[in-house]
Amino acid sequence: MADTFDRVTALDSAQIDAAESYTTRQWVRASRETLLASVLVLVSGYLGVAALLSCVVGSSPRAELAWSGVLAAAVPGWLTVFQVPLHVQGAPLTALPLLPTVLAATLIAWSAAKVARRARLRKPEQLLPVIIVMGLSHALLGMSFALLLATDGSPVRAAPWRAFVNCGSTAAFAAFVGTVDRCGVLYLLWQRLSRPMWLALRAGVLASALVIAAGAIVFLGAFCASLPELQARSAELGSAGAGVGASLLAVLYLPNVVVGGWSFATGAGFTMGGTTFTPFGGALPDPLPVLPLFGVLPEESPPGWLVGVLAVPVLVGVALGTHCRRVTAREDGRMHVLALATVPVVLFVLSLALLAGGGLGGVHGPFELRPVPAALATAGWLMLGGFSVVWLLGVWRAEDREEDAVGSARADSEAERGGSAESESVPDSVEEPEPVEESAETEEPAEADPAEVEVSGAEQVVEETDGAGVPESGETVPVGVGGEVPSEENEEGSYDVAATSESRSG
Repeated sequence: MADTFDRVTALDSAQIDAAESYTTRQWVRASRETLLASVLVLVSGYLGVAALLSCVVGSSPRAELAWSGVLAAAVPGWLTVFQVPLHVQGAPLTALPLLPTVLAATLIAWSAAKVARRARLRKPEQLLPVIIVMGLSHALLGMSFALLLATDGSPVRAAPWRAFVNCGSTAAFAAFVGTVDRCGVLYLLWQRLSRPMWLALRAGVLASALVIAAGAIVFLGAFCASLPELQARSAELGSAGAGVGASLLAVLYLPNVVVGGWSFATGAGFTMGGTTFTPFGGALPDPLPVLPLFGVLPEESPPGWLVGVLAVPVLVGVALGTHCRRVTAREDGRMHVLALATVPVVLFVLSLALLAGGGLGGVHGPFELRPVPAALATAGWLMLGGFSVVWLLGVWRAEDREEDAVGSARADSEAERGGSAESESVPDSVEEPEPVEESAETEEPAEADPAEVEVSGAEQVVEETDGAGVPESGETVPVGVGGEVPSEENEEGSYDVAATSESRSG
């Protein structure tokens, strides 16, 4: 018996050593793959910025295209992609376009997902090498570019520590988003959160998408209403090449304008210089720049009927309330889920308003989207529309209350049956089968070699399969949650099987 215990203990230590060595090799492989992917992302991003600048410079009729100048100008252009504040001849330039940032983050997330797939990463703790290497590589390159601008006499300056923090945090967040589903973080979050919180998180993501769509609709309406002004400003540019360059610049600032459209629809508005534009009033007294994008801004006070744009966030709140009413079972649960779902939407609007605004470096002063008023107004309109739908439909329709009561009672009864299913499934008395005498001709099983048992046990620990993890408890995983989550029961189960085979062989 002691000999068997010693062999099982040795087998367990061999399996643990094999698992630790496999984890180390996996971390090294993931770091190597991430470093290669980050180099490719950095090179492609820098070349993409250089190509974009060459298109803008080449569109000017009197511009002389020099590749050395374009490559030098791509250094501050790459920093703007990661929202690094710049100073152009002493004037702050912090209102940077968001579209290049979105494209760069998408590229980083896609590369991180490919690395996780090649390195066979399936546990939440295996995300660390991908996030650290991807974020640190971008942070070091951003700091190097900021130091280079300070030494070569360029009129553009950037703080090295801001470049390090902004580039590293943006890349690390994008890498986390790209691998969050692959490595089972969403499934782990689904296990840890309660049902109302999980439903509120899903509803908040849906409402955030509706916020972007509503801001785009508001901007589209302003664009269509300002077509004559836009055409006049395009004609003032003097050439088709300048118009192409100005249009390309407007496309880069399109996400900023969409966020401004949502802020305008909530009533918080936005500020340019010393003037605040809201549905209730506001006009810029000074002449606007010649860029066609500024033709959307009103030069006179808006008409009174423009106050009707406040119905847009109310409709978003109605959609959010309808969704919460459909996914929850009871009336108090709907109110709770709706209140929780408003929190991620408010944080989403606040962060976008902070990123989209900033200094323009010109005579018109900073462009600010008023983040705090926009976030508070978003919370108010969403709760007004959502709570109205949930409360009115919950009171008026008696059949909903009956269905909720029946569903609640059914869920409680199923939970009680599920808790007692294990005790009921075990019979009171179990008849033991009669022993069967072995015949003399039956061959005895060959004794297994301990070395072979150790090798097979170690291979069982390090063996992995490619695919999404499925919980063994029979729970239903929501759509969009994949990946594998480590299970201590599974790991202990492998040791039990190995020990049982060893004891039988002994």
